[in-house]
Amino acid sequence: MKYFMEPKSVAIIGISRKSGPGSYNLMENMMNYGYTCEIFPINPKAKDILGVKAYPSVKDVGRAIDLAIVSLPRDLVLDSVKESIDAGVKAIIVVTQGFADADARGKALQQEMVNAARNNGVRILGPNTLGIVNNFNRFTTSFMPLTREKAPVGLICQSGIFFVGASVFTGQIGKGIDIGNACDIGFCEALEYMGDDPEIKIVAIHMEGLEQTRRFLTLAGRIAKQKPIVVFKTGQSEAGAKAAASHSGAMAGHYQIHKSALKQAGVLFLDADGQMRDAVKALLNQPPMKGGRIAVITPTGAGGIMASDTLEKQGLELAPFSEKTIRRIANLSPEWMPLGNPLDIWPAVMRYGLKDVYAEAVDAVLDDPNVDGILCLGIAPELPDFAFLDASEDVNKVVPKERQKPVVGWLYGPNAREIRERFEKEEKVTVFQTIEKAAWSLSLLRERDKCLEKTSEQNA
Repeated sequence: MKYFMEPKSVAIIGISRKSGPGSYNLMENMMNYGYTCEIFPINPKAKDILGVKAYPSVKDVGRAIDLAIVSLPRDLVLDSVKESIDAGVKAIIVVTQGFADADARGKALQQEMVNAARNNGVRILGPNTLGIVNNFNRFTTSFMPLTREKAPVGLICQSGIFFVGASVFTGQIGKGIDIGNACDIGFCEALEYMGDDPEIKIVAIHMEGLEQTRRFLTLAGRIAKQKPIVVFKTGQSEAGAKAAASHSGAMAGHYQIHKSALKQAGVLFLDADGQMRDAVKALLNQPPMKGGRIAVITPTGAGGIMASDTLEKQGLELAPFSEKTIRRIANLSPEWMPLGNPLDIWPAVMRYGLKDVYAEAVDAVLDDPNVDGILCLGIAPELPDFAFLDASEDVNKVVPKERQKPVVGWLYGPNAREIRERFEKEEKVTVFQTIEKAAWSLSLLRERDKCLEKTSEQNA
């Protein structure tokens, strides 16, 4: 995979002479992205493109080439692939659509392309792909604009939408591989690369269909012991499975069988697109949760009831506080206030102020051996007029950087974005858009710990 992810020289075959907005010029996008190694544009009708010397064919370059990117009409692709192989190119990305994702002619062309590559030790990514993004060396083969973040998130997908829409699906990408039709390079090769990459801490996968199932499950079982793997499996319905076949040529298979097998291998299985972003956020910033007992801290009784309902739906329970915890909170609360979980701190807030009370409550439940995780409900007030209702700084002071218990939150009020950023700047408390998402994240962290527990038992 190194020739795909870390090429020292790239030939772009079928590159347009057009540039600027709306041209979808792959080479222009690559240069703007910051790629600084050798680029060889291939276009028989141009002497230079974007100030770089152009060549009539890849054979005319006369230099060693790590990677060729083919973006030509379908009927010209096979000859271009064969020419690249003859020129000694080590790896090839075929951007073009219309192969196994289309008709019988496309499937035949794709298979002939694969046969030619395998007979000569060359690997192919695609067809029907945006290819690669590697933000650690500022390299991309996408003709679409992408965000550039050196995030420890490795993405493997079967659609370019997950590259372009990273802010929606995963929140961030450090490295990405769009396998497209996966005619040669598929999930197994991509997962093995991401799993062995020390720069990647979590692997997020969009999966339409899966070939080489047994090999993939074996790989996933090994890698999941070291880093979390989350899979968003589409093609759940009969209509979705048919759409997957026409989109990437993937056989979607039986959804429930895939789900059971992947979970058995230690993969964290996702049912909806919005879950991937929340899963990445939780797994990157919070530790696995060693039990299902949750402390809820809230300045509103209604919020505590809402949290109780959704925690139960996620298979979690309210933690029974220890006597020590109850005593610490009782010292702040009026005598008439019944104390329990959810912990309604508002009467104590009226006496001592929200900042001190909230910090003391968080510190108390962190120290409670009956508590496995914490769900904080907080106010997001207008600033600076109501800064006395912002507990972010005080809570961050009591949550240790290296902790054994996850701390997640939900905010209500007119200034949720700024207060969320204040909470998350220390990377101690992770805030979600709804109580439901916060509770779900805790259930995912519990599932991750169960996976690690299972691994420990197997190794014992």
